[in-house]
This record gives sequence, C-alpha cells and structure tokens, in this order.
Amino acid sequence: MLLSVLEQVPLFDGHPVRETLEDTVTLAQGLEEGGFHRFWFAEHHDTPSFLSSAPDLMMMHVLDATRSIHVGSGGVMAMHYGSLQLAERFSTLAALHPGRVDMGLGRAPGGAVLAAHALNQGHVIGPDSINALIVSTVELLRNTVPEEHPYSRLSVTPPAGELPEVWLLGSSGQSAAWAGEHDLNYAYAQFFTGSQDPTVMDVYRAHLPKDPIGGRTLSALSVSAAPTREEAIEQALPAAEFRSSLRSGRQVTFRDPSAIDTRRRAELVDHLAQDDSMIVGTYDEVAQRIRSFVEDHGVEEVMLISYIADVRRKLRQYQELARRVNR
Repeated sequence: MLLSVLEQVPLFDGHPVRETLEDTVTLAQGLEEGGFHRFWFAEHHDTPSFLSSAPDLMMMHVLDATRSIHVGSGGVMAMHYGSLQLAERFSTLAALHPGRVDMGLGRAPGGAVLAAHALNQGHVIGPDSINALIVSTVELLRNTVPEEHPYSRLSVTPPAGELPEVWLLGSSGQSAAWAGEHDLNYAYAQFFTGSQDPTVMDVYRAHLPKDPIGGRTLSALSVSAAPTREEAIEQALPAAEFRSSLRSGRQVTFRDPSAIDTRRRAELVDHLAQDDSMIVGTYDEVAQRIRSFVEDHGVEEVMLISYIADVRRKLRQYQELARRVNR
C-alpha cells in the first residue's frame, strides 16, 4: 500500500510563521527517508490558522529540498487561476523536477466568498465554468486541445519532459464519475466529509476510458496515533477543537493541548468520542483501521493528515504508522 501525507500548514498559537513554514521541509525530508510516496499542500485563503495559501510556491520550496518524493497540490483551487496559467506553472515545476510533480485540482473556493471575490476581482465563476477550465488546463498540459478550440494554437512553456500527474479532488460519486470521464486520477477527501461510500471508487473506475492515462486512486484520512490511546486522544485535541469551531462558526485557532482548560478539554474528548471523521488510537489500532479502510473501499493509496505542532512528533507518528501498515 502506498502511503502519503497532506499538509494544510496549521499555525499554532505562539509558533513563528517562518518556523512553521520551514517545518514542512523537515517533514517532507523525513517522509522521503521513510518511503512515503507523496507530500501535498492544500490551498486556503483568508484563514489565519492555515499558512498554505500558495501551494505551488510551497511545492517549489519542498521540491528543491528533496530528491525523490512526489510533491503536489492537494489541491490548487482551479477557479482562482487561468487554464494556461495553471498549465505553465506546473509544467515549469515538472521541467525542473521531472517525475515528481503532482497537480491536484479542486473545484471549491478554498475560503469565504469575499476572499474568492478578491482573488478574482469579483469575477467568480460557476461550477460549469470551473469544469471547463479544468478540462482546458489538462488539454493544454497534454497537448490535446481540439483544433476547433480557441486555445489550439497555444503552447505551454517551458515544456515538461515528464508531465505532472493530474488529480481531481472530490468528495462525492458525482466528482468520481466526472474524474473518470475526463481521465484524471481521483483523490477523495474522506477527512473533510467524515465518511466515504465504499462504492465510490468503483463508480470512478466504471467511467474511465479503455486505456486511461489516469486511473490512480487515493483517500485522505485524518489520524492521531501514539504509543497509548490516552496519548493519542491528548494529541488529537487541537484537531477536535478545530473541527468543533468550524462546525459552530467560531474562529478557528490551533492551541497546544496544555493550553486547553479542563472544561473545554472534557467537551473535546466527548466530541472525539462521537466523531468518526478522525482515526484515533495506538499505532497498532490506527494502522489496522487504515488497512481495513483500504480493503473496504478499494483504494490504492492512503494520504494521512494530522494537526500536531511539534514536527518531530508528527513525523514520528507517520513513520510508526508506515512500519505497521506495510509489515
């Protein structure tokens, strides 16, 4: 089983911004050494608790500091870019780092309506236009723009010797079918929805062309694993507070568990007990849950995400899970 990691770059209270950004390099290097397949950056706007607003720039920084791990966007929010702009940026990355660049494309805004307006100067496009933009981006990258299309005379420069892997991010059967129809790899955001229909990857594969360029699948899962279940629950409190705040409309902040008072801690522990969207337990328990998920959902790769301030501790968690999942 392939294991990968998704990073939203959460900023914990009291942690310097530059140090938090540089921790992503430390994390990527440790994951590369541990045999992880991919390291992706999300895209968030006008969200002070997340620092990943420019995934392609973060990708460049990490690509320069690593040698073999795939680095990608999980994903770039296509509505905020032009199709040629996306194709050229990722072709440039792929020309500099052949065989290591993933372009994950998302159809969501990655932030509130006001942020979307500011990113697009008020010209926010609808779902059909986003789909058309993604199709144009992929056709430009693959040099398959139909002759009758206005963009058919365009060239993507610099040309990439090996094209980026193109993924569609989604969380429904509809997005799975659309990804298959357009021959894109498909990534399901289970950590975001909290559930995943066991048949969604079958839906995806049923819509692929006969000889696909795409066809790869992965699911992103939120985890908190530690030597004991008690430690894993303690470690999961910042993630629980994040999810609780998000659902209640409160401002999202990331705090070290030691900064959470007793009453709030009890609320969050109760929240974790009722929330199936995150896998919490010992290393062995979480590894078994991951293996069971793969078997039940027919997915080839699992992408892990967690919210831990100490990058060494986060890396140790991932490495311990990798040892158990694939032994």
